[in-house]
Amino acid sequence: MKAETVLRSSFSLDGTRIFLVHIEGSGFRIGTRWRWLAKFDLIFDACDAFEALEMMEGDLARAGAALKAEIRRVPRHTFGRKRSTHSRISYLVRCSESRAAGMRLKRCGSKGSVEYWTY
Repeated sequence: MKAETVLRSSFSLDGTRIFLVHIEGSGFRIGTRWRWLAKFDLIFDACDAFEALEMMEGDLARAGAALKAEIRRVPRHTFGRKRSTHSRISYLVRCSESRAAGMRLKRCGSKGSVEYWTY
């Protein structure tokens, strides 16, 4: 049996209890009392996803899948600047909710720096 350590626990906006758990040998998982929502290798990504799930409501399994896709897409170093108006967490929440609503990300500009969501 692998050792499980609960690192953080909190509630989402609709009152569902969520946990950030470290499982020895298998990484970090985010889940509710009944099911696992996402699995991460890095503690940084797991903490960002946990904090984003605290600010989301609705189907957390769908939100967890959308968050995992957004965390893979968005590099961490983009949000290290002090001048940035968005924090990584609020950006992940906005993008995950757009993705869960069925929207797709489009990029344009010379370096792909302009992005917008479309159906």
